[in-house]
Amino acid sequence: MPEHDALSPSLPEEALPQFSKADLPTDGRDYPAEVQLRSRRLQLRGFGFRHVLELLQLGREERVTRLLLDNRLDTLEDAMGLVVWANRIYRERPGLGLWRAADRSDRFIGMFSLVPLGTTMDVSIGVRLLPSAWGRGYAIEGGAALCTHAFETLGLADLVAHCAPDNRSVPPLLLRLGFGEIERGEQFGRPARRFRLARADWRGLRPRREMHPESTTRDGPAPTTGA
Repeated sequence: MPEHDALSPSLPEEALPQFSKADLPTDGRDYPAEVQLRSRRLQLRGFGFRHVLELLQLGREERVTRLLLDNRLDTLEDAMGLVVWANRIYRERPGLGLWRAADRSDRFIGMFSLVPLGTTMDVSIGVRLLPSAWGRGYAIEGGAALCTHAFETLGLADLVAHCAPDNRSVPPLLLRLGFGEIERGEQFGRPARRFRLARADWRGLRPRREMHPESTTRDGPAPTTGA
């Protein structure tokens, strides 16, 4: 997907949840941050406190955040809270989460996610990539890996995704994954285009030649979805 935020992870609508001692690392130091998913060129691992500076780099990048539906992640407290929240998801909803995305050399390039959406049963797909990783097909590769994981490993019934109404990069990428646009709504109190993909409709990546002309744009600045 264009990688300025191909599918943006849906962070908590307001402040990050309140945490208890049970949410903190058991060794009193840091979370294990193990590799949880791989694709041909990507590895996705859990977040630990050792990754907060990378999260701040991503969260403070104006080219990444300008089309986000949720709030910026731009303070140390925000980044640490996201790490704790991500690890709560790993524990409470195995197979879901927010993951540190790295290339084959373990260079940080951004964040992918499959997260529960509020109090609904929906699971939202998302990705945010640093500008240095844009235009290389990482978003579409990672998005396909997340869909495969969601449907074939976790057996989810469907996935949802969101993007800002004026975001032109995200819809073509979602269409290539097989998502269909549904009625518009709001995400975090902001107008949003909404998309859904049912497990029965997942067929892997669709060839570009089968897509509407709108969807054949070459990977440019990464999309921003509130996925």
